[in-house]
Amino acid sequence: MALLAAGFGCKNPDDELAPAFVPKTYNFEGQIDTKFVGTWKTSDGNSTIDLDPKGACKIDTIIHSMSGKTTSRVDGKWLATDGSLMFQYGDASHGTTVLKYNATLKGNTLDLQQAGGRMKTTYHRK
Repeated sequence: MALLAAGFGCKNPDDELAPAFVPKTYNFEGQIDTKFVGTWKTSDGNSTIDLDPKGACKIDTIIHSMSGKTTSRVDGKWLATDGSLMFQYGDASHGTTVLKYNATLKGNTLDLQQAGGRMKTTYHRK
């Protein structure tokens, strides 16, 4: 994942005819779990997630494409619930999006994978 960029990136040629992954719609619910608080970064440096103790989050993602490199920043809120992290972001003009990721935390390593998605992204606490 790059977290919110899970829909971006390179596709496997075999996936060309596969239907696009459309995430489910979720209610934004749960609670702040301090074990997730901190700054998390992928090994390649293409994605950083800041989870603050008051429930705010900042997600920075670098997306590589044929036309070059684009940096995306999303500001929103986060909550934890039953082994998952929920992220809510959006604005009045585009509406609100809530994404749910299965979250596996082992020490300073966090694996995130959207339910139903195949891509798993590993983050390390900075």
